[in-house]
Amino acid sequence: MSDSSKKGGQRPSTMAALLEDKPKRGRPPHNVSRQNVYVALSKEQKQGMSELAALLPKGLARADLPDMSITILSARLESLRRDVADRNREIPEGVTDFISLYLLWDLALPSDEGTAKWTSIRVSPQQAIELGRVYGTLNAAFGVNRSEAFGLGLELLGQYLSTYPLPEGKVTLAEVRKEIKRIYL
Repeated sequence: MSDSSKKGGQRPSTMAALLEDKPKRGRPPHNVSRQNVYVALSKEQKQGMSELAALLPKGLARADLPDMSITILSARLESLRRDVADRNREIPEGVTDFISLYLLWDLALPSDEGTAKWTSIRVSPQQAIELGRVYGTLNAAFGVNRSEAFGLGLELLGQYLSTYPLPEGKVTLAEVRKEIKRIYL
């Protein structure tokens, strides 16, 4: 058999055929690769994430919580921006500090107890952009850091899940994002 006939009728290698149906190790891949974002979370916030993960239906996991919390935070801030669209402000006049946002949205005030430890959260590329946008707005207005902005998003997500429970059965992250935007925008 000549080299030209081997190239023309390329047969699959035996090793490739053996590995074709072999399940991969580790976490199954997502449709979109996620990025690491570092935030400082307290023990209470980490425990709260575990409690929120218990409320999620099939199709969603604890790893989807950061994406959902960033989505809801950016939707709520966009709603605020739209409310004052005819004025030259991003945030209404009555919101004078970061705590005012908690009061405006009927959230429990953040506790200063406990030390926060750095951890990485994995978010979709679009959500990383949204977190940067939200963080930039809150930092410019109130001097908030990224961890505090993400903590506000977690509180908003907890409020959302208690008010609007997700349907039973398989739900995708895209459906939840669409529903959040429908409700708040």
